Amino acid sequence: MESVLLAAVVAWFLSLRLRTYLQYFQQEEYDFGRFVGWWAEARAVDRWASVGLIVLLPFAWLQPAAMPLAVGVWLFWRGRQEPDATQQGKKPLVLTPRAGRLWLMAGLVVAPLAAALSLWLPHAGPWGVIATLLLVQAVPLALGLANGLLWPLQQWQNRRYLQEATATLQRLNPTVVSLSGAFGKTSTKYFLHAILAAHAPTLLSPGSTNTALGLARIVRERLQPHHQYFLAEMGAYRVGSIAKLCALFPPHACATTAIGPAHLERFGSVAQVAAAEFEVVHATLARGGPVVLSVDCIPDDLWQPLVADHPQIRLVTARKELLRDGDYYLKQATATPQGLQLAIEHRGQLSAVGTQIHGATMAPNLATAFALATELGVPKTTSLAALKAVRPAPHRLAVRQEGALTILDDSYNSNPAGFATALETLALLGKGQRKILITPGMVELGPLHDAEHARLGALAANTADVVLAVAPARIPTFVQAIQASGQARLQLVPTFQAALGWLQQHAQPGDVVLLENDLPDRYEAKWNL
Repeated sequence: MESVLLAAVVAWFLSLRLRTYLQYFQQEEYDFGRFVGWWAEARAVDRWASVGLIVLLPFAWLQPAAMPLAVGVWLFWRGRQEPDATQQGKKPLVLTPRAGRLWLMAGLVVAPLAAALSLWLPHAGPWGVIATLLLVQAVPLALGLANGLLWPLQQWQNRRYLQEATATLQRLNPTVVSLSGAFGKTSTKYFLHAILAAHAPTLLSPGSTNTALGLARIVRERLQPHHQYFLAEMGAYRVGSIAKLCALFPPHACATTAIGPAHLERFGSVAQVAAAEFEVVHATLARGGPVVLSVDCIPDDLWQPLVADHPQIRLVTARKELLRDGDYYLKQATATPQGLQLAIEHRGQLSAVGTQIHGATMAPNLATAFALATELGVPKTTSLAALKAVRPAPHRLAVRQEGALTILDDSYNSNPAGFATALETLALLGKGQRKILITPGMVELGPLHDAEHARLGALAANTADVVLAVAPARIPTFVQAIQASGQARLQLVPTFQAALGWLQQHAQPGDVVLLENDLPDRYEAKWNL
């Protein structure tokens, strides 16, 4: 009976710990290599349960018969301290069918080990305690093994979902309009959706849904016969990933918004980023569809050979010397406290509009949406009316009032160009007011991490009156640049939530607050179990 109770306690503790690790495994999109990278970076080994087991080691020699009870009581107590991964964190664990299967399979992997350990522990002395300690530390490996065991089933299910989605797409046959780009594609997608939806029924992939299974889910669950357009954002995680998306969701038209130093840790170079993002261009050209490039946001040596080979590509640019017949000239982009004022020239016709969108980097995104809609046959008057009313995509340089505070919410993501634009907008909206910047910096900049943070730290010091640096150990050059300037008050806080707590206590009426990026749990959460 004692062994049965001990086995139940050990299995219960391990199941809770599996759920905790599963939260991060899910955030890494069930990629075990990336999960192990997080595990090593966060030093996410068991601490407190292991400390108790280590303390028990000397007693295992003296009182081996008491070890099952001592181990059981200790693990039961630690299990009561285990947080609920479905309730905690910025992105709690969602027990989808896949996550549920993984949790169950990993539990089946550790359950026999827990049972064997419980039978052996009364006779094993200190070796039993050591074995318990190793089993507790090996929980992440159980998730990896479970993922491998379920891989054939998951692949079969993925293929079935994708086949259903492609069959639905072929049957309903909407015009598939695709957006790619290292950054800016989600905002452009929302702007384009506002225009197309004013012209004809349009379905978009919401938020930043840009993977094969994410797009397949939208098609399977939401695409209806009346939809004339399906607006699909396509994300690049490696060279070849967008090409696979294009094979599943063949684009009739596309635009590429920007190529730059985003996700360099994945790709290694800006040229590789371009190779990945331009895959949608090649797929669209192969079908004879219109292509728009926002070339002011793409290095010249990367887009010029592509356009030389395919002169039918339309350019969006503020550089008049690049213009050819049919291109779109962003003649004016003026930032005002109310939003951007744009003037776009095309084929001798000037189209002007005042928008509610802030930030200079948004101007090419708005112009790109206008250009692609025009290439798809939408009347320019329809496009201008839609752009006048359009609101920013969620958490992408969105302005809102919270009591007496003006919040500039750019918390979804950050890149060097977007960060600089957000600071310019903070300066514009905060004239005569106290300006507060809350930021954890940027991620996935690879070798540019320190230099870009130093540059933007100096810019932030010249713009903001107060800078709250979140998780400052990640961004030492940013912190050092602000300290060296002596112009802004610097506050170091461990988490974004702590920064918001500081804001609640110290904010003053009229403050303008920029929320620039918000790190996911894997970068910010402290492992303390």
